[in-house]
Amino acid sequence: MIRALIVDDEPPARRKIRRLLSHDAEVESVAEAGGGAEALRAIGEGNPNLVFLDVEMPQLSGFDLLTHLPKRDFVLIFITAHAGFALKAFEVEAFDYLTKPVDPLRFERVIARVKLHFAAPERIEAAAAPQPRYPRRLLVEDNGRSQFISIEALEWLESARNYVCIRAGGVTHIIRSTLEEMERELDPDRFLRVNRSQIVNLDRIAEMRPWLHGEQIVVMRDGKELRWSRRYRKRQE
Repeated sequence: MIRALIVDDEPPARRKIRRLLSHDAEVESVAEAGGGAEALRAIGEGNPNLVFLDVEMPQLSGFDLLTHLPKRDFVLIFITAHAGFALKAFEVEAFDYLTKPVDPLRFERVIARVKLHFAAPERIEAAAAPQPRYPRRLLVEDNGRSQFISIEALEWLESARNYVCIRAGGVTHIIRSTLEEMERELDPDRFLRVNRSQIVNLDRIAEMRPWLHGEQIVVMRDGKELRWSRRYRKRQE
């Protein structure tokens, strides 16, 4: 379930985000903070997993607030009236960046992506349990040449019988493998199998749209549309 915290020094702005979240059954609780110091206490006491953060606030800005956190265990979405902070927001690994006044449709799409992010299997949290190690890059061969591709660059993968097509950086690479083997090799916190033949990088999703019979269409940043089947959605429940 989503435990949200709204951090903004303007009460009307907080009320609007709360209203947009109010009809979502997957939102367990919504807390508010009117400034940076109050937000630090709310994060420490309430342990939110989703934080909406304004940039410009008195005394402690949104970016300053982040420097006071010993760790960040939540999805961060900046909400501000100024589009000029977008680059800096993504440099601190924000999940998304919304400008005021917040468009309800845009907000709905962002929340859909947040839910998909949370749908990935949770990390193993037992300290004594061995942590799985996932590769940081893949070795591919194209026209007799071998090269490494960073895992972060992967966009989506698609099975082709005994081969897998890997889309990365706008280029498609083909390797001899199966999707099952690739699924075992990839970090489940970052990659999700959406149907029998495709895996997506959660960070490369642009939006999601409802489809027939409880399925959804996953739109990647490169425009590729994939179907998240009901069978594979149930695997995440």
